Amino acid sequence: MKISEIRSAYYESTGKVSELVRQLALAGIAVIWIFRVGGDSSGGIKYGHTLIWPLGFFVAALGCDLLQYLYYSATWGILNTVHWRKHKDNEKDIKVSGKWNWIGLIFFWLKVALAIIADILLVRYILRQI
Repeated sequence: MKISEIRSAYYESTGKVSELVRQLALAGIAVIWIFRVGGDSSGGIKYGHTLIWPLGFFVAALGCDLLQYLYYSATWGILNTVHWRKHKDNEKDIKVSGKWNWIGLIFFWLKVALAIIADILLVRYILRQI
């Protein structure tokens, strides 16, 4: 297997995870919203103020998702501009330090962790209400 194939699989996987985290966070917020406004028509599960915690974690996960993509957009945009001005050649091979990726990875794993925590808290709440 080539390194480029491994990298492609990595990019595909992390992109899919980001997409799923986004969907789970939005779905979790929707479920909490349904409990909040649904009253007695939300399947017998009453809204409780302890749902503020999973709601906060869902919102934080979405915030980390945004920060991750803002960071990558800014970083790669700046690196592109710097190297273009220096070389004026789109096909020039350059070396970019892996350190530029760490902050984005921190946001990525943080959003995954926050979404998992929020889902666990929400499921625990629902199971206690049933």
